[in-house]
Amino acid sequence: MALDIKKLVRSVKNTFGKQAAGIDTDPRFFGNLHMLPNPDPILRSMGIAESIYASILADAHVMGDVRSIRGEFKDMDYRVVTWAEDDPRAQAARELCEVWMQSLSPNDAADWEEVMWQMMSAIFTGYTSHELVWDYWDGYIVPVRVLDRPLHRFGFDYDAVPLLITKANRNGDIIEPHRFVISRHMAKVTNPYGQALLSSCFWPWTFKTGGWKYFVKYCERHGLPWPVGRYAEGASDKDITDLSRAIETMVESGYAVVPKGDGVELIVPAAGNHLPQESLINACNREMSKVLTGQAMVAELQNTGARAASETAAERQAGINDSDRAIAASSFSRIFRHITTFNFGADVPSPELEFFKPTQAGKSRAETYKLAADMGAKPSRKAMLEELNMPMALDDDDALLPGTPSSSVQFSSGDKASVFKGQDEENQIIASAATAADAALEAHVLEPIARMLAQGEKDGKSLADMREELGKLLGNIDNAELIDVTNKALMWSFTKGAADGNAQR
Repeated sequence: MALDIKKLVRSVKNTFGKQAAGIDTDPRFFGNLHMLPNPDPILRSMGIAESIYASILADAHVMGDVRSIRGEFKDMDYRVVTWAEDDPRAQAARELCEVWMQSLSPNDAADWEEVMWQMMSAIFTGYTSHELVWDYWDGYIVPVRVLDRPLHRFGFDYDAVPLLITKANRNGDIIEPHRFVISRHMAKVTNPYGQALLSSCFWPWTFKTGGWKYFVKYCERHGLPWPVGRYAEGASDKDITDLSRAIETMVESGYAVVPKGDGVELIVPAAGNHLPQESLINACNREMSKVLTGQAMVAELQNTGARAASETAAERQAGINDSDRAIAASSFSRIFRHITTFNFGADVPSPELEFFKPTQAGKSRAETYKLAADMGAKPSRKAMLEELNMPMALDDDDALLPGTPSSSVQFSSGDKASVFKGQDEENQIIASAATAADAALEAHVLEPIARMLAQGEKDGKSLADMREELGKLLGNIDNAELIDVTNKALMWSFTKGAADGNAQR
């Protein structure tokens, strides 16, 4: 059966901009409902999510996990980057966003890092919102204030469009995208309010709170020994009353005076080491930790070694933290998009916010940058110094140039001879090993590959053919000399390290 192209094209055109399975055609949805109800079970059943979330956050165990997440977040640094490095307008937009963050504070209560944390806190409540107050600043249009707003002021319609709830319209007005930044966690069209982690903590927190009540009652009742008085057979009512008062006094004073023939016994409950109430509280804490931090391996080892559990938990936590920070990075990137559009045009690539972990200056990382520069990759000097945590020199007088002595300590002629003699020998060994390694690498690896590529280009070979030739070449390369030189360098380094260790002892 032949396909009717014209009929197919007309059918496609008739569906432009239309949704076939939208919520407005859902038989379970009320057509006159403007705002989509929040599907969160706490909101739906109680309608008091904000106060419930605040109560859960006040829990000591939950706050401990939140502080751990916040501590890891604070351990990161951030920068404004652009991937359109060859576009001068994109570079100007990046510089404007960078200067804007350096020169202005978001509001009187928080700095930029705190605003980022508030945006990332959408993981706890499902979504957060920030209002952008725009104005002229230094000739540009930028948000002069960024203010966090409460959750109950916002809702979403059945197309997931944010709505601002006001006194004039409690059904919500559609907001302009540049006025508010909505940060959401695991949101989707059927649940634009996002997934709140604190909602998953609700039942463990509820049972834990109830468990504390009975745990305290148990401690009040059985925390002290239970004194039992025994009176002699045939004792009068007065003797029994006197014994009761003596035991009552004993609870406060610590001793009792009773007539001969009477006795006092202290009964201690044999509850064991695991009380049901305490076990319930610990179980609830583990459940909430798994929700907030994903630390299931730490909470429940289950025949797994402690070291393996900690390593697995660290890897898992790192991935979760990266995912959470992406919420704040995405929210700020949307702000940068508006700043770029207002000041440079909608066609200019906007910068993005990037989180990174500062590292101390290390030789291996510096050598990586040097290797990239030698290969012609042209790495950024500024990025390298930022990553290595080294400030850039103000001018040539302040710069540490090649050949500049790193110490101003003065030596006598005899000291110089003894000090620099050993250094010259070490430098000579290092230079010899490096030269030999470079020569072996050049002769046995780089030159054969360069000749192969040049010949392949001359012969007009395809990329697949070149890959096959490269595989054959790498399999035939004689790297024995390079391995020998490398082993010698490693042996010298090991010997030198052992000698330095003995000298320090």
